[in-house]
Amino acid sequence: MIDLTTYTAVRSSLFVRIQVDEYRTSPSAGYTQEVLTFTDHNTNYTINGEIYQNLGNLMNVTASRSQIRASANTVSISLSGIPNSAIAEIVNSKLKSSPVKILRGYFDSNGNLIGELQGRFRGFVNNYSLEEEYNIDSRTATNQILIECASSIDVLQNKYAGRKTNPESQKRFFTSDKGFDRVPNLENTTFNFGAPE
Repeated sequence: MIDLTTYTAVRSSLFVRIQVDEYRTSPSAGYTQEVLTFTDHNTNYTINGEIYQNLGNLMNVTASRSQIRASANTVSISLSGIPNSAIAEIVNSKLKSSPVKILRGYFDSNGNLIGELQGRFRGFVNNYSLEEEYNIDSRTATNQILIECASSIDVLQNKYAGRKTNPESQKRFFTSDKGFDRVPNLENTTFNFGAPE
C-alpha cells in the first residue's frame, strides 16, 4: 500500500477508455472499431501503448462511492469544447453499450506516477446527450457531450427474467402440458377485438 503522507504534493488524474465497436465519421461511411482515450492529466499519457489525450479541465467525471464490495452505481463523463466537426462523428456512431473503463493515478509534484494505476470504474455507456450553447453576439457555439455510464453490476441487475411463450419452453418445465401448442399458429393472426359478430 502506498503512503501518500510522505509526499508534499499529490495530484490525482483520471484516465477514461471507451471502446466503440460501431464508430463512423459520416452517415455514408462504414462502421469501424474505435477506442476513445482521454484524461484530465496535464499532459498526454500512454497506458499499454494507447495514448490518452490530455483534455484537462474540459473533462469532468462525477464522484463515485468507494466500497469494499462491487456495487451498482452510475458515473457521468462530461466533455466540453467538442469541435463542430466532431459532432457528426458522435451522432453517427453507436456509443450505447460501449465498454467504459476509468483508471485513477496519483502523481507527485514532478509528474511521476506513484505506485500503479488503480481501477475506478468499469461499465457500459447507458446513454449520452449533446448540449450546445450558442452565443448570438459572437455567433459561436460551444458543444458538450454528457456520457452516462452504468456499472457492470447495474447491467447484470437489469437482466431479463421470465419465460418464452412457445411450446418448447413450456414442455421444458411441464412435459405433458399442451397450453402453448397453438401459439405458433396464432403468431401472425389478426384479431379484431370488439368488432360486431
